[in-house]
Amino acid sequence: MDASKITSKTSSLKALILKAWRERWTDIQWGINIKTILPRGVSGDLYNLADCILQQAMVGCGANQLVISYLKHSLASHLVSYAAVLQRIAKFDAFHKPHCILSLLEFLEGFLDSITCRSKMEEEILTFAVSSIILWLLQVYHYSLSKYPSSNPIQSQELLEKSTSLLNSIVHSDFLLAMFYLAKQHDQDEYSEVTKKCQEITAFMMMNTQFKAPVTIHDTLQKICNMDIDKVAPLNNKPETVTHCLQALIAVTVLANPSAELHQLSSQLIMIQRIKSYSLSRLYSEVIRACFISLNDASKDASKQALWAAFTFLKLPQLINYIHNMCGTMNKDGEYSVEVVEAFEKLLQSTPLLDIVDAKNSCNSIVSLLEPLVKLNVVSETHFSYFKQKRESKDIKLQKLEPTGLQGSVPSFITRAEPTLAGILKTMGGDSHKTQESLYAMLCQIVGGTTLDTILAVATVEGKLKLFVSRLIKFNEFALIAASEKGASQSKVYIFDISFLILCSIVQDYGADAVLDENGDSFFEQWVRECMAQKGVHKSPDQILQKCDMQLVDIFIHHLSAPDFDFKNTNLKPHDLCVNVSGVVKEILFAWEQGSISAADVKRMLDSLRQKMASLAVCASVWLCSYINVVHQDAFLKPLNMVQQFLTPPTDVEMAQIDNFKERAVLMSQIIRKMQFDIQPPSITKSKIMPFSHSIISRQPILEQLQNVWEDIKTRGYLHIDATVIVESLLNTAGPVWFVTNLVKETLKFRYQDDLDRSVDIVLAMFYFDIEKCTEALLLHVLPQYLYNAKLCEDLVEPQSAILAKLSVYCIYAALENSMSNRVHPSRKRRHDDSEDIEMSASSKLRRLNDNSSDTTMYYSQGLSSSMIIKEPLQSSLEMLYKSFLQLAGKNGEVTPQTQFIFEFLLYAVQCGQERAQVILQKMPSEIVSTLIKALPDNFNIGLILRLYDLSTPYGRKDTARDLCLLRNMRLRPE
Repeated sequence: MDASKITSKTSSLKALILKAWRERWTDIQWGINIKTILPRGVSGDLYNLADCILQQAMVGCGANQLVISYLKHSLASHLVSYAAVLQRIAKFDAFHKPHCILSLLEFLEGFLDSITCRSKMEEEILTFAVSSIILWLLQVYHYSLSKYPSSNPIQSQELLEKSTSLLNSIVHSDFLLAMFYLAKQHDQDEYSEVTKKCQEITAFMMMNTQFKAPVTIHDTLQKICNMDIDKVAPLNNKPETVTHCLQALIAVTVLANPSAELHQLSSQLIMIQRIKSYSLSRLYSEVIRACFISLNDASKDASKQALWAAFTFLKLPQLINYIHNMCGTMNKDGEYSVEVVEAFEKLLQSTPLLDIVDAKNSCNSIVSLLEPLVKLNVVSETHFSYFKQKRESKDIKLQKLEPTGLQGSVPSFITRAEPTLAGILKTMGGDSHKTQESLYAMLCQIVGGTTLDTILAVATVEGKLKLFVSRLIKFNEFALIAASEKGASQSKVYIFDISFLILCSIVQDYGADAVLDENGDSFFEQWVRECMAQKGVHKSPDQILQKCDMQLVDIFIHHLSAPDFDFKNTNLKPHDLCVNVSGVVKEILFAWEQGSISAADVKRMLDSLRQKMASLAVCASVWLCSYINVVHQDAFLKPLNMVQQFLTPPTDVEMAQIDNFKERAVLMSQIIRKMQFDIQPPSITKSKIMPFSHSIISRQPILEQLQNVWEDIKTRGYLHIDATVIVESLLNTAGPVWFVTNLVKETLKFRYQDDLDRSVDIVLAMFYFDIEKCTEALLLHVLPQYLYNAKLCEDLVEPQSAILAKLSVYCIYAALENSMSNRVHPSRKRRHDDSEDIEMSASSKLRRLNDNSSDTTMYYSQGLSSSMIIKEPLQSSLEMLYKSFLQLAGKNGEVTPQTQFIFEFLLYAVQCGQERAQVILQKMPSEIVSTLIKALPDNFNIGLILRLYDLSTPYGRKDTARDLCLLRNMRLRPE
C-alpha cells in the first residue's frame, strides 16, 4: 500500500481519537464512528491503530481509561489484533509512570485468556508478540523490585504481584507457552535477553532481604529459563508393562544375521527402547531374558544350542558394554554401570526362567553372564559376589540335567571353544607346508561330535566366520596343489577332502553371500558359484555339465568301472574329479535307466566315489539334486536312490581301512541330507525342521504354514526359534507383499488390546528378516487396501485402527534406523585374511539432497542433520502414503475411519520417534494437520503440534504457528 495513504489514514485515526476523547464518546459511539475511516474487513493494524490509541491513553501520569476502553472495543470487534496490542504494550518503557504501568497490566489481565489470532498474517507475529510481552513483564518486575521499598512500597508491591500473576498465567497457558517456545526457536538472541533478565531478578531478590517475593515467581522464572520441549509440553509416554518385541527380534536377528556387528544390534535395540519408552535398565533385562528364552528353546539341538550359548555368553556382554559406552551412566566412583546392576536385580525376579535355563545348560547362567561384564568393568566385584550369592542360594536346590546337545556346562564349553578357534586361525594363518598334518588332525578332531558347531558358533558371534572361511579356503587351495603333485600321498587328498567338506557345510548353513567374497577366484568359490544351490535356487543341471570335459569323464568312468580303482592309476587331479563327477553320475544314471548296468554296479561305483573322496559324493549329489529339481516326478526315483546310496552308514571295513572316514562321512551325510531336504520335504508336516533351510519346508500350502506358526505364537505367547526358520522361508518363498498382507490380516483378527499389542511386537520382529522391503510392502500395498477398499475399511475401527497405525510407524522407524546403520557402516568387501580385527570403524557420510528437490524441500531440510535424510525406497513410499492421506483426511470437518487412522499415525509418529518424528514427517503436506484439527480438535494437544514440524526451519515454525492458532480458535469457539 502507498505510504502516503497510510500516513493519511493514520492522521485521520489520531484526529478521531482526539475528537472521541474531547466529546467523551462511549465505546459504542467509537465503534460506530471508526467505520467512517476503516470500512468493514479492513484491519486497523495496517494503520497502527493500537499504537495511536495507546499513545493517546498514556499522555499523562495516569492512563486515560476512556481511551483504553476504545482499544478494548477495537480488540473485541476485530479492528486490531492481539499481536499488535501486545507488541504496542511491550514498547511502553516509561516505567517511572507506575499508574500507567498498572493500568496496562490490568488491561492485559482482562484479555490474556482470550489471546489468539484471526488471520494468517497475525500467526507468526503473535509468537514474537508473546516473547516481547514476557520480556516487558520481566522488565516491569525488575524495575519495581529495584525501587522497592524506597518509593511507594504499596504501589510497588501491587506492580510486583500483578506482573507475577500475569507471568504465571502465561507460563500456565499451554498455547502462550507454545508461542513463546516458537519465538525462542526463531530468535535465540531475544530469548537470551529474557533469560538474562530472569537471572538479574533472581540475583536481586537474593540480595534484597527486606523484600518478600511472591511464592510463584521462582517457579515461573525457572520455567521461562528452562524452555525445553519436554518441559513446555511433555508427551507423558507410558512404557508398556509387558514386552514381546525383544525376544522375537533377537530370535530373528540371530537366525538372519548371527554375525551382525555390535553397532547394528545396538541401533536396533536403542530404536526399540525409543519407540517403547523403556529405561536402559529395562532394555538390558529384557534383552537378557530374550536370550535365555531362546537358549532354552535351543537346548534339544546341539548346533542351535551352541549358537545361542555363544551369542548369550560371548556377544551379549559385549553388546551391553557397547550400549553402556554409548548412553549408560556409571556410579559416582565409576565402578559399575547403574543400569546394568538394576537390570540384574529385575532379572533375578524371573526365577522360573533362570531355573530352567540353569537346569538345562548345567550352569549358573547369571554368574556366567556376569563374569565377562566384570572383566569389561561394567559390573563391580562387589555386585558380582552379591548376585552370585543371591542366585546360588536358589541354584543349589536345582537338579542339573546333562545337556541334550553340548556335553557338560554349556557356558564353559563355549568359553573353551574360544582359544581353540584362535589356535586354528593362527595355525591356518601360518606356513601351510609346516602345519598341514597338524591342522588336518585338528580339523578331523573338531568334525567329530559337537566341536565344529561350537567353534563355528563362536566364530559367527565374534564376527570371525568370514576370516575362518577365507583362511580355510587358502588352506584348501594349498591342499589341492599338494594333492595334485605327482606321487602325492592319499593323506594329502584327505586334507583337501576334509577342508572342502567343512567349507561346503558352512556355505550351506550360513549362505555364500555371508561368508564368501563376490569375485573370489579359488577353486572352491568358483565351484560354489557355478554348481551349488543358493537359498533353495538350484543351478540348471545342463549348466553344471558344461564345465565337464568329456574326455576326462570317459577316463573317470573307465577307471571307476574297474574293481581296483585308485587315484594313483589316473592322471586326474582332485579338482578335475570334483568338476567332472557330475558328468560321471549322469552317465551312470542314464545307463541304469537304460538297463545297461545293474543296481549292484551303481552301488559299487557310488561307494567307490565316496570312499576315495567324500567331497566327490557331495559334488555328485549337487548335480543329482539339480536334476531331480527339473525332471518329471515319474523319473526322479532312480536319481533319488543314488543320493540315498551316498547316505548309507559307513561299514566297519570302510572305517577300519580309510583314515578318518567316519568324520568325513558324517559331514558329507549332513550336507547331502540338507540338499535332499530342499528338493523333497518330508511327508510328515510336523517333522523336525532342518536348520537354516531356505526352501519351503512343508508340503502344506504356505498360508496354512503361516497360520500354524500364528497358532503356535498364540499358544506360547512368544516366537519360538523353530518358527523363525519357517517364517524366513515363507518370506523368501512368497515375497514381502504376500507376507505382510497376511500377517496384518492375522493381527487385525484379535479383539483384545493385550493380544493386539503382542501381535504387533512379534510381527515387527518378523519383518526384520527384510525390514526395508516389508515396510515398503506395508506402505505401498497393504495400507492403501485398508484405506480405499470399502470392505477392508470395516477393519479400521478401534482398537484395530490404532494398532495398524502403530505397526506402520514402528516399521518406518525400524527401516529408517536400518538404512542409517547400513549407510554409516558399509559392509567390508575384501577378504579378511590380513587381520583378525574385522570391526568396521564408523565413517560419517554426508548425504546430498536429490537434484530435483523443490525449494520447499530444501527449506525444510536445512534444519535436519544430513545423517537423518531418508533413503529410497522408504522416501518414495512415505510420499505416496502422504498423498493418500491428503485425499482421505476429511474435508470440512468430516470424521471417517480414515481420518481417525491418519490422526493415530501422526500421534504414534511423534510418541515413538521423539526427535526423529520431523524426519519422517518432513514430506507430509502441512494441510493434512489443519484438516485433522478441524475434524478432531479434541484429539489434538499442544505437545503433539509442536513435534510435528522441524522448528529449526522457517516453514516449520510458520506451519506450527498456524496449527496452534487454529487449535486455539477451535477451543475458544462457543459450545
